Amino acid sequence: MNNIYFLLFAFLFFLVSSTSAPDDKKKAKKVKHAAVNVLERGLVENEIELDDIVKNHAIYCDKCKNKKNFENKVLGYVTPWNSRGYDIAKVFANKLDLVSPVWLQIQRVGRKNYQLTGTHDIDMKWINAVKKKSNQTSQLVPRILFERLKMEDLHALFNDEEEIDSLAKMLLKKSIDFQFNGYVLEVYMQLSGHGKNSINHLVRDLCKALHQQDKLLFLVIPPVMMEKEKLFDKKDFDLLKDDIDGFSLMTYDYYSHSGLIGPNAPIDWIRQNIDYFTDDLQYRKKILLGLNFYGMKFVTNSAGKPISQPEPIIGKDYIKFIKNNEMNLKWEENYKEHILVSIDKNQPTFLFYPTLSSIFNRIELARELGTGLSIWELGQGLDYFYDLL
Repeated sequence: MNNIYFLLFAFLFFLVSSTSAPDDKKKAKKVKHAAVNVLERGLVENEIELDDIVKNHAIYCDKCKNKKNFENKVLGYVTPWNSRGYDIAKVFANKLDLVSPVWLQIQRVGRKNYQLTGTHDIDMKWINAVKKKSNQTSQLVPRILFERLKMEDLHALFNDEEEIDSLAKMLLKKSIDFQFNGYVLEVYMQLSGHGKNSINHLVRDLCKALHQQDKLLFLVIPPVMMEKEKLFDKKDFDLLKDDIDGFSLMTYDYYSHSGLIGPNAPIDWIRQNIDYFTDDLQYRKKILLGLNFYGMKFVTNSAGKPISQPEPIIGKDYIKFIKNNEMNLKWEENYKEHILVSIDKNQPTFLFYPTLSSIFNRIELARELGTGLSIWELGQGLDYFYDLL
């Protein structure tokens, strides 16, 4: 990553051959569907024209949407603040083994008394539509996390088996009431510093309780490479790997770990994270390689230093940005990602957003390593991405 600034500013001097302006091309006629997928249409290429992205991003293969191409599990997150994800989950339900809406929080409201908040966001009509579209093969596993836990709550939860039992019974009841197949639990990033042994014990107990009623429990885990203090390490993985149904590994937001302007998830970094946890195919199948369907935008000064916090960017804003800015798109082989550079002498903008080629390379990596996929999140991508799943 030491050469990242050289790479970025090298782009500034070699723009003429590949720069396109929004007014240089004729507007494409809008077409909703294609007869074949993006591979057969020749769109999965490292060298691509920006105009091809604009023309094709909303066109997916209609007759392919019910066929899953990726062999292992695919989990897709849906957020209530991005309604597009709800539609995507229905359209491509047959490509998704697991759908995880980000609705719910756990609160302790008294001794041995836990409640699930956020239930007002639960949409039973949508749940039924997703399951019907997939012939009941898509499993609903909402993400849950703890909220407003005080020290006394943590002490009780970590030191009293009856507290854990009460929590497990509440989660089990709600999963039955709302027709959930289980949950995705995010806990290590929240409760870091409160003792991993206690957290691991809690996770194992919840697994056992939920499994008694054939409910699933997946666990969100952070990436470990480059982290001095690992919130979740190989010892934790080995302790839980036989109990947990799967690990949603957050292999994205690389910039937050490197501190540099750079790619969302360099492919070698993803590989290193998987290799760190296990080389056993039996357990690699339980790892869901994190795949971002959003990008990050960096605005710098003339010296190449960031002048503000990186800004997340989703599909519709990416397309708008392409249409309204003069830019260069370059494939970076080391990262297996495209880098978009918008030229402004005073404030150059660098944008890293997924492309068909970057996604294809990560899906192929998952195949090679024997992992599944977890997508954050469905509403942030471009429609033709789903041809690859």
